[in-house]
Parts: sequence; structure tokens; C-alpha cells
Amino acid sequence: IEYFILMGAGGHDDHDGHGDDHSDHSDGEDHSDEGNHSDDGGEIVAGEDDEAFDYDPHSWLSPVAYKSQVDVVLNALITAFPDGEADFKANAEAYSSELDKLDLDFIAAFGEGGSCEVAGAEKTIVANHNAYSYIGQRYDIEILTVHGLDPEGTPSPGDVAEVVNRIKEKQITVLYLEEFTNNGTVDSIVQQAADDGITLSLKTLYTMEMPPKDSKDNYLTLMNKNLDSLVSGIGC
Repeated sequence: IEYFILMGAGGHDDHDGHGDDHSDHSDGEDHSDEGNHSDDGGEIVAGEDDEAFDYDPHSWLSPVAYKSQVDVVLNALITAFPDGEADFKANAEAYSSELDKLDLDFIAAFGEGGSCEVAGAEKTIVANHNAYSYIGQRYDIEILTVHGLDPEGTPSPGDVAEVVNRIKEKQITVLYLEEFTNNGTVDSIVQQAADDGITLSLKTLYTMEMPPKDSKDNYLTLMNKNLDSLVSGIGC
């Protein structure tokens, strides 16, 4: 496993003002202030003129992937501070157990024989931005998105019509938004669905690109909120 930080030393500098409407998060995927990444050893390549990557960077939204990232951090800490190895390993083991439980809770809802299957629920959701492909792949949830990988992209009337048609086909009543997305960005979808007799409610799916609004929240609490939101929205 190779782990790369796609940002400069200053962190998510281009997220200033992100809490309002994603307005400064113009590319949606390249969270970096750095120009190029070599492709040696399987690294992701981003040329200076590239505006976006063609992949979903939100790997941490899979508890299994996040658990692997915990191991990367554990090894780095042991290398830097060998005297703390026992404590680091104990903490990592305890946290990894929490991630295993989280994964099992998702499987209990969306896996084979899970509550969604028992309820006969259609495991399909609509989201404004394709930030959830790791969740979709891990738990076999079909995710229809409006903006694809770019949260700032303006969908064409044809794109909106296609999404609304799928909403009608699948009898979907919930539209999922990232935590910092302005609801106005999906007004056209909500309105067109309403014109077709479908009332869409809006629910949040946390991507955790920014610190939580509530300081009491953390990765585990927000992922459990995601689980609850998906279960209630899908109806299982």
C-alpha cells in the first residue's frame, strides 16, 4: 500500500470559504498545490495543466481502506518514535477494531442477507457529487451523481433530465449532499422532480474533507451518521 498526500504543506489552502458553497474547490479532485507527481512506483500523475484527476480520492470513506491507512500511520510513528511502539500498536489495534465494527454495521445493512435485502429495498441513491465510490463499491450501492467527480460542474439540462428520469424509475425520494454544499446547487433537480410529482428531501453524506462543524464529531461518529442517513434514505 502506498499513501500519498495530495496537498501542499499548508493543507487545504484552496478550501478557504469552502463552508459556503464549495466555490474555491474548483477542481473537485486535485487537492494539491503542487505541480507534478511522478508515476514511478504507481503514483498518481497530475501534470501542471491538469485541472482534475479522473479518480475518486475519498478512499477514507471505506472503513477497510481507512484501516490500511491507520497501518501506514502506525509504521511511520514507530519509525519516528521507536520508544512509543507498544502504545502506538495498542492504540492502532483498538482503533482498527472500531473500524472493523463499523464495516460490519454497513454490511449488516447493505450486505447479503442484510436489512436492505430483507426489506426488498432498492440500493440506489442520488448524490450531487461522486465522492462515494468507495462506499458504493464496498457495499454494492448504486450511486447516481449529478456532477460526477467535479462538485462544481454545472450539469446540462440533459444531465438533469437523465437524473430525474432515474429518480422516477427507481422511486427515489432522497437527494444526498456533501456537508458543505449549498443546497442551491441542486435546485434545478429538486424543481424538475417536483414538476414530475416527486418530492425530494435532502440528506447529508459526510466526506470529511474539512474539520467537522461540531467539535464533538470525529471519523467514527460521522461515518455512523452516514450509515444512518443511507439506511433511512434507502428505506432499510
